[in-house]
Amino acid sequence: MKEPDSKPATFVGSSLDDLRDFPRSARRETGFQLDKVQRGEEADDWKPMPTVGAGVQEIRVRDEAGAFRLMYVAKFPEAVYVLHAFQKKTRSNGEEKIIVKTFASVWDAIEDSQSEAASMKARAQLMRALQKTVNGWDLSQKTAANRLGLTQPRLNDLLRGKIDKFSLDALFDLTGRVGLKVSIALRKAA
Repeated sequence: MKEPDSKPATFVGSSLDDLRDFPRSARRETGFQLDKVQRGEEADDWKPMPTVGAGVQEIRVRDEAGAFRLMYVAKFPEAVYVLHAFQKKTRSNGEEKIIVKTFASVWDAIEDSQSEAASMKARAQLMRALQKTVNGWDLSQKTAANRLGLTQPRLNDLLRGKIDKFSLDALFDLTGRVGLKVSIALRKAA
């Protein structure tokens, strides 16, 4: 499956460190949503933040550990700029030097190793394809879940981008169930 072109993710200030401090499942779900934005898609749960600035949007993630937010600007052709990442109950008011870091993929930025980043890139690609396919069926969740051999809560996890709840093996299995063919391309690491 050919990946569409994507913009790099550029992290401003402490946004990358703040995102990396999210609990693992919240970090990965936020990463999945940002990965969609990098590819020109809309995040599943977002809202515009015009009071912060023109074009600023906020990804909203709810997790067992609380509510997490990531503010970004995607209107520029060269990159998606991540401005701020935080858990909703906390705010930072301190002055700080602005640091900027850019990554081709959000997964390279937020995962602890290159192998974890590669796995998450593959998982994200499969999950996006599954979401598009299932959403295109125009079926009730119950019927779609039955078609996939899943429970409705498990299908809801898939459709809401709960990427940490699905292994690569599980996602490969589901792509077969929806009639998608997966091909793998390997190349030497840079």
